[in-house]
Amino acid sequence: MQLVITVAGPDRPDLIAELTRNIKECKCAILESRMTELGSEFAAHMLVDGNWNHIVKLENALEALAARLQLKISTLRASDTPPPDDGVIPYTVDIFAGDQIDNIHELSAFFADRNIKVLDFSSSRYPAPYSGAPLFLAHLIVKIPAGVKIVSLRDEFLEFCDQQNLDAILEPVKR
Repeated sequence: MQLVITVAGPDRPDLIAELTRNIKECKCAILESRMTELGSEFAAHMLVDGNWNHIVKLENALEALAARLQLKISTLRASDTPPPDDGVIPYTVDIFAGDQIDNIHELSAFFADRNIKVLDFSSSRYPAPYSGAPLFLAHLIVKIPAGVKIVSLRDEFLEFCDQQNLDAILEPVKR
């Protein structure tokens, strides 16, 4: 059985150790995780696996942890069957640009309009060296359906990036 866990709350140095200790003590395994500091807060997404009894024990332990550390923790029992692969090709997208309020929406809409699933999207904003102008940095992993002509998609994407004033790279995921 699998459990999706989402955590948000005040950041503290021992938070990841506290979360993972609870998972370990309940005899569950972390299959995937993303944990990060967001401003002065902490956020995490995890996919955990365990038998039914261990998952129930973990859900109870997480409720107690949330109360003790003033965290917001939500859980969702996930399907054990992975989504079909359907011959998709993973591509990575890296973006560098001046920050604009609609960058994230425009990027996600570009891929959604072409029925391309965004598997992972991470972004940040920071001041440029010397000028202090706000810059936008994004990294995406997308699943391109096997029937899509990559050359045509890349041309459309680069045209889109020119219109949005984004510097971007679209290339196959390298392992």
